[in-house]
Amino acid sequence: MDGFGSTKNVTRISPTLFNRRGKRPITIRGPLHVQCSDHGDERALRHLVEEVMAWPGIEVEASPLPVGSADVVSLRVAKDVATDDASVFISGTEFGRVLFGAPTIYLTLPLSCAHLAMIRGWAEPHFSSSFGLVPAGVMVVYAPRDERELAICRWQFWVSYNFSLREEKKNSAEWNAPLEKTWKIPKSITPEARSRKLANPLRWA
Repeated sequence: MDGFGSTKNVTRISPTLFNRRGKRPITIRGPLHVQCSDHGDERALRHLVEEVMAWPGIEVEASPLPVGSADVVSLRVAKDVATDDASVFISGTEFGRVLFGAPTIYLTLPLSCAHLAMIRGWAEPHFSSSFGLVPAGVMVVYAPRDERELAICRWQFWVSYNFSLREEKKNSAEWNAPLEKTWKIPKSITPEARSRKLANPLRWA
């Protein structure tokens, strides 16, 4: 097993995810499904997105949304490392999209993770998934309000990213090394301990 474990292992351990505090934020549901309240500090979200953009194999492109390109970041994996399963992506090889201004996060999650994020109050299904316009796993993930929630958000980005990769890339040392450095995981720990650490979102803070 690779240092990060498989997506299957992540979803198996993910019930450690706790309930999000407070009420769900207000959202406008429609083709452009937007979070309208309870955003937290946008600077923290921008910093997280910059971190994700540096992960191996990620390409950043202008989004097709009808807003200024500076307001939207579209996160894609390169075609040579992307899984062939089209249901993993919002469109093309796009696994994530972030709208700034009214900060809103869109991620494609494995269905078990999407369901858990929804019932624990961290996300809601994208409006367009009800009409089959995007895959069922595309979620509106609520923007983080503090460091604890930022750790949960980072974990969801990683699950979505990992979900989008070919199996051989998930097992690649080249792919694992930058992420291990980001989360300061000691090289001395066992692969099993490393997998447990990464599969528990609270340990990503």
